Amino acid sequence: MKKLILYSFMSLFLISSCRESDNANVPEFIEVPMPTIKKVSGDPTISSQNPDGFTAKYSVGLYFPDGDKPAKMDIVVRKNNDNNTVKLLQADVTTYPTELTVTGLQLKTLFGSSVALGDRFDIGADLTLTNGKKYLAFPTVGVAYGAGVASPAGSSVSTRYEAVCTFKMSDYGAIGTVVPYTVIGDKWADYGAGETVDVTIIDETHLSFKYPASNALPIVVTVNPANNTTTVASVNYGNYGSQYFRTDHDPASALNFVSPCELIFSVALRHYELPADKKPPGTLYGTFPISFKKK
Repeated sequence: MKKLILYSFMSLFLISSCRESDNANVPEFIEVPMPTIKKVSGDPTISSQNPDGFTAKYSVGLYFPDGDKPAKMDIVVRKNNDNNTVKLLQADVTTYPTELTVTGLQLKTLFGSSVALGDRFDIGADLTLTNGKKYLAFPTVGVAYGAGVASPAGSSVSTRYEAVCTFKMSDYGAIGTVVPYTVIGDKWADYGAGETVDVTIIDETHLSFKYPASNALPIVVTVNPANNTTTVASVNYGNYGSQYFRTDHDPASALNFVSPCELIFSVALRHYELPADKKPPGTLYGTFPISFKKK
């Protein structure tokens, strides 16, 4: 009984002026298999900074895997809730479940323009039954598959990928490479605004730069993607003549951040002059923010 209730029932009711001799003609109910489309792996969202680099894998299956199966599914995608913009992603899917891939370049080609911040893409399935009847995922009139079809627990008749501004280190540069950045500002005044500085992309959450000090060591910036904040662990980073310095970040500052849409990172650094033995903590000079933007 539950299975019958959760299937979508399609029917057409003809309403006209009635006479006593009229008979009500009610068409037979039609059972329509319920598709299930879910994200599997890859990018959960589209980076608006690098939309062409988006790639994700999703699964196409049936809510009742042992129930009636459609003759085929055509996997489609719509943009920004507009059912007049539906495009074909993959035709003639007949194996369930199956995994498919969608990319930013694919979406760009289908819709004729690059993905922009705020764009939303919904992936669904057009069903063709064994009797030839077809039901659309995003019809221009009516509701897909029937009213209430998306309400059963665990059901997912479509999945969405949205272009958002999230931190992704590969947008800042390829892992293991050195990337030129422009200095926005340096309160320590080793660099002038507009100067170019090499930034090393270490891994998914770490990058580094050096001050133009003698015997300079890299200052490693750690990025927390959950809240877009930055930190720097204490490091003896070099010397200016006979004076040696170390630095760490000032946790009280609001200038420890990344701004993914602008490809900016900033850190508020505390500078300490070290004693002759070069052992910390040293003498604090103050807090001096420095910020960079990818060229």
